[in-house]
Amino acid sequence: MDISKLRSRITIQHSEVVTDAIGNHLSVWVDYWSCAAYANLASGKEYGAAGQTLGSDILVFEVRWCERLRYLDSARFRILFGGSIYNITCVDDVQFRHEKLKLTAQRERR
Repeated sequence: MDISKLRSRITIQHSEVVTDAIGNHLSVWVDYWSCAAYANLASGKEYGAAGQTLGSDILVFEVRWCERLRYLDSARFRILFGGSIYNITCVDDVQFRHEKLKLTAQRERR
């Protein structure tokens, strides 16, 4: 892995359930890990919805593997990058060698 390509800073967030002052259970996003990554556009699609043309950006992030990311999955984690939120759709430990992870993520519309 060529670490000189890891020029972008991403923050991986984890979904946790907390209890507020009156006992309600709330789901909140908490910063889990911040690291350098290589970000690349996997595909850019356009689709129509309610008379508008919307883009659907899918990015692939490559990060160095570390023990902290061993249990990373697409259900409980998301990525913050460039002021946008990206929902992880695929986590690939390339050839199960524990050298790098490829995270495929789709930008969330807000």
